[in-house]
Amino acid sequence: MFNKILVAVDGSPASEKALAAAVDLAARYKAEITAISVASFPEVVSTIGEADELRRSAEARYRQIGEAAVEYARSRGVLLRSVVVRGHAADAIVRYAETEGADLLVVGQHGHSRIARFFLGSTTDRVSEHCPCTVMIVK
Repeated sequence: MFNKILVAVDGSPASEKALAAAVDLAARYKAEITAISVASFPEVVSTIGEADELRRSAEARYRQIGEAAVEYARSRGVLLRSVVVRGHAADAIVRYAETEGADLLVVGQHGHSRIARFFLGSTTDRVSEHCPCTVMIVK
């Protein structure tokens, strides 16, 4: 049923649950699985040096999260590839899913308050609305 699974990971408890579900599905369907993390940066920074430092720091953090995902999957007998991309989280995830031909995207449900979610939306909401493949939201 699923041949290419993409799971969004950011180190949050919600993404850890999504990772567990995605790895289980990858094992069950013998599917390829990729963990994606998105390094996004503030719109305004005071210096170029500060922007470079923020970028390096974020990318290093997400590489560590990806490495942990690879190890988790390996411990369950699943080969997982990890990637870190730059951009706005929802846009980058949807674009990557399209480019890679994912047929399932697994994301965690994030704990925004109802008021914040109403006004701001969430990455999960945006991804589920715009992603061309099946989206599984793990609670």
